[in-house]
Amino acid sequence: MGQYANQPDFATRAVGPITPDAAINQTTFLDSAAIYVGNGGNLKVIIAGTVGPSTVTGFSSPGFSGSGGTGYVQGTEYDLLGGNGTALAAEFNVVNGAIVSVINITSGTTGGYLNGDLVTVDGGDGNATLRVVAAPGPPTASEAVTFKNLSNGCFLPVIVDYVLATDTTAADIIAVK
Repeated sequence: MGQYANQPDFATRAVGPITPDAAINQTTFLDSAAIYVGNGGNLKVIIAGTVGPSTVTGFSSPGFSGSGGTGYVQGTEYDLLGGNGTALAAEFNVVNGAIVSVINITSGTTGGYLNGDLVTVDGGDGNATLRVVAAPGPPTASEAVTFKNLSNGCFLPVIVDYVLATDTTAADIIAVK
C-alpha cells in the first residue's frame, strides 16, 4: 500500500464492506482510511481532513476593545457588511451608543465567513468594525471528489473520511486502516 503519500505502509485492519451513504455524520465517518475497490466504476468520496463552510460563533476586537462605534441602539438587529460572507446579522449590547458585546447572532452564521474577516455594523453611525470568530464546519457533499472509471481491484490514490452514494457505481468497497 505505501505507494501514495499519507497511506500507511501496512494495514492493521480492514472495515467492510463499505456501503456508500448520502449521510455525512459520525456513523459514516471512516477516520482517514485507504479505500480498496473490488469492482470498478465511479466512486465519490470526501478526502480526509476536508472541512466545510465555517460557522460564525462570535466577534472579537477591534470593536470590543474600545472602538465599538457610535449611534447604535440596544435591542436592534444590525446587518454586518464586508468579509467573505453574506447575510450576517446580530443583536448587540450597547452602552452610550457603542457596541460592547454580542447578544445573539440572528442569521448568516454559515454564509461563507472566514475566521478573522472584518465586518462593519450597518446602522448607528456606521463606524463599528468587528472581527468575525468562525470555526470550520463539517464537510458537505459539495466538497466531495468523484473518481471515474476505476479499475477492478484498485486502491484510491487518496485517504478518505466518507464514501458517498451519489454518483457511486463501484462496488465491493473496503476501508483499510
